[in-house]
Amino acid sequence: MPQKTILFDLAHNEMLNIEDAEFSDFLSLLKRMDIKIKKTENEHLKKNMLSNVDLLVIGNPIDDYFSSIEVKYIVDFVRSGGGLLLLSEYGADYLQKTNLNDISGKFGILFEKNIIKESTRENQNISSILHINKFSKHQITKNLREIVVGGACSLLLSKDAKPIFQINKQYVWSEVFNSSTEQWIKDEEETQQIIAAFTEFGQGKVLAIGDIDVFTTDSNIGINSLDNQKFLQNAINWLIEPVKEQMVISFLLNQLGDLQYEIRETNKILNNIIETITILEKRISYLEKNSSFHKKSLKNEKNSEK
Repeated sequence: MPQKTILFDLAHNEMLNIEDAEFSDFLSLLKRMDIKIKKTENEHLKKNMLSNVDLLVIGNPIDDYFSSIEVKYIVDFVRSGGGLLLLSEYGADYLQKTNLNDISGKFGILFEKNIIKESTRENQNISSILHINKFSKHQITKNLREIVVGGACSLLLSKDAKPIFQINKQYVWSEVFNSSTEQWIKDEEETQQIIAAFTEFGQGKVLAIGDIDVFTTDSNIGINSLDNQKFLQNAINWLIEPVKEQMVISFLLNQLGDLQYEIRETNKILNNIIETITILEKRISYLEKNSSFHKKSLKNEKNSEK
């Protein structure tokens, strides 16, 4: 098997800098997996930077924005067979002051501007450290018993995106930051809290996680806690594995179906516009005819008065 390559984007002030000490254990894991590591620093993403790359990691950008052309390059990279790992934190784009959702939204995933908390029935202690032991059946969750994350935001899914793990406990809720009061306000709507999600797009794959602490050396919520390291290893292996051919064909057929629907809807709009123009032309012609008749009548009246 040829050596796989991961590109870490650092040009948008990402929190996940693979050379920082707090990510040293994650770096060690990648080395054990025999993965070549590259990174961007001073230059924004360009098309040639993504050539010969198997996985692009965007690890919670802060106070910086991706340009529309960078978003296009990333989408094209995934469609052509690249893997994409997107990470955010509590408050998502709103608090991190970035536009990661402009990228994730292309794949049916949005990071919500909240923080997920839970309490235990026994002591009612409230914490943003979440213990997760129920998973969707997937290669990423294989052999997982329990993982732990902290300070996570939830995800909102559409299109073909699916949850990897979600919290459905009675004592779990989300809080949304109120900028006017600068306080976290509990969301009264009871919903499932999705913490990580995946999708396949063309020949490539996308995994989004609403937490970055799972990659750190933090003894409570980091890579060495519970089954966190196994989760990350599964995730990397899945992301760098090519999409099966039948799934690509299915994707293309769905894209064609969506395109046909859009064409039909566009034709309806065009037909409505043509019909409206025709009615307006008839109305204008009618008004012009009546106006001409009215002028002729006035002229005849004036002539008769003379």
